[in-house]
Amino acid sequence: MTPQDQENFKFQLCGKTLVIIDWANVYGWFETLGWGIDPKKLFDYLSTYPEIYDKRLYHGVEVGNARSEKFKADVETIGFAHNSKEVKWVPVSLNRSHFKKIIKELFDVLDGIKKTNSEIATKLYELKGKIEKQLALSSEQDSVYSMIEELDSELKKLNLNIDNLQKNLSEPVLRRKCDFDVEIARDVFNMSATFDHLVLFSGDGDYVALVDDLISKGKKVILVFAPEHKGREYIPQKGLFMCSVNNIKQHICPETNIPTDFSVGRDGSMVTDDNENSQVPGR
Repeated sequence: MTPQDQENFKFQLCGKTLVIIDWANVYGWFETLGWGIDPKKLFDYLSTYPEIYDKRLYHGVEVGNARSEKFKADVETIGFAHNSKEVKWVPVSLNRSHFKKIIKELFDVLDGIKKTNSEIATKLYELKGKIEKQLALSSEQDSVYSMIEELDSELKKLNLNIDNLQKNLSEPVLRRKCDFDVEIARDVFNMSATFDHLVLFSGDGDYVALVDDLISKGKKVILVFAPEHKGREYIPQKGLFMCSVNNIKQHICPETNIPTDFSVGRDGSMVTDDNENSQVPGR
């Protein structure tokens, strides 16, 4: 899509429209896009469509994280219907399940390094003994001794670091978890009688069952996604329109193109990614 096409781009909405934004998913787009999304600009842009009667943003709040808590307050001030819950930290043992084989191989490598280091240290002191026998005391000899002592010290430090790494890898790792799949599916289902069109900001394939159900009931769905962030589960079908978020970049991107850390939440029949021959409602 050319810059002029993007400038003229508008969603073609059919009747009352509900907007759902899975912020954790949207936030994860930045690394691929190279630009972030300003929530205020996004809200203002969506407000230009008279068909949109409700704009809902789902976001996990990390209690105690000032930035995350501030984002919650900002989103509510902006005007979004904000749905949030506390982020959970789930332990994942790296010494179990599918991690076990990987960790064992890594431990074998690290043990090999420690053994090699010990062998190097032994050879260094053997070298030191030979130097003592063959060379008279001199400043040059002292320099060789200092070098050997320094190398031995570094090897010991490396071995100690490896021991600490192995210890840490044996302990559980906490994984951030705050998915909204169930909440979003529940809310959309409960509200399905009140809207004709859904705009979903998320390329997560977990929503494909929800999308299929809505379309079977005669609803229209626009899936807004970032390139490389659209689930393979989505297949072309009547009633489903897919739109790259790049098409509305000029309306929702911060002027600096550098996103504020908004705090992360958490991992068609007509397709638009950036190709000239792609089709989008309102193209």
